Amino acid sequence: MKRLVKTSLIAALAATTLLSGAAMAQCDGHGWGGGHGWHNATPEQVKERMDKRVELHLARLELALALTPEQKPAWADFKKATEARTEAMLKEMGNRRSAEAPKTALERLDRMEESNKKRASLLADMRKPIEAFYGKLSAPQKTVFDAEMASFMSHKRGAGKHGCTEGDPGTCRDGKPGKGGGRGKR
Repeated sequence: MKRLVKTSLIAALAATTLLSGAAMAQCDGHGWGGGHGWHNATPEQVKERMDKRVELHLARLELALALTPEQKPAWADFKKATEARTEAMLKEMGNRRSAEAPKTALERLDRMEESNKKRASLLADMRKPIEAFYGKLSAPQKTVFDAEMASFMSHKRGAGKHGCTEGDPGTCRDGKPGKGGGRGKR
């Protein structure tokens, strides 16, 4: 049992290392587009980036879990739900981007409350496929799944806010200023 956990974790680490290297090579090691973050991206760029990110995550997760043939149908349902959630998130992001900016604090609060309700609904829609898939996993696979999903769902996916490291939110790994124009500093 311990050997399977170690093997799965090593496979996940190897996949992460290889796939992350390929992703960073595409963007010259400076995040998306050599200095352009989410806030500067066109809707098409955001869609492409999110699709690639989800595809990469799902591929890495599938490899790390070493699924059995009996687990494949539940995996397919989980993957389909994840991709549908991504599409819904993209649609909502586009709607927010094209909507008129709130002018008052109360309008801003209304918009945030509505956005939080939509996010909560998307999360609730993911519960059933995650529970169904999770129930099909062995104990070692659950350990891998929990670790992978924690890192995927974290707001600090490898880099801190606005592409910066954990130490100083205004400084990136290469010592250059962060991409958020200081917005990450609180």
